[in-house]
Amino acid sequence: MPCIRSDLQQPVCLTIIYNVSTGALVDSSVECGVCNLETEFDFTTKNLVIRVPLTVHGILTINDHFQASCVTANITQP
Repeated sequence: MPCIRSDLQQPVCLTIIYNVSTGALVDSSVECGVCNLETEFDFTTKNLVIRVPLTVHGILTINDHFQASCVTANITQP
């Protein structure tokens, strides 16, 4: 019988870098841990940096053959 844990939660920080001059997405990344909702603007490069704190909720399943899978169940903003 598989083992299922459905109460996993991990705080993450989503960072998006957007160039307002070109209208292009420069970069995006997700890091484990807590951050504050904030924005920064670099007048030289015209890059807008947006940081968003999120909580990722997941379900971990381990089957009879010790194979594990994790599925993202929800993403919320604290």
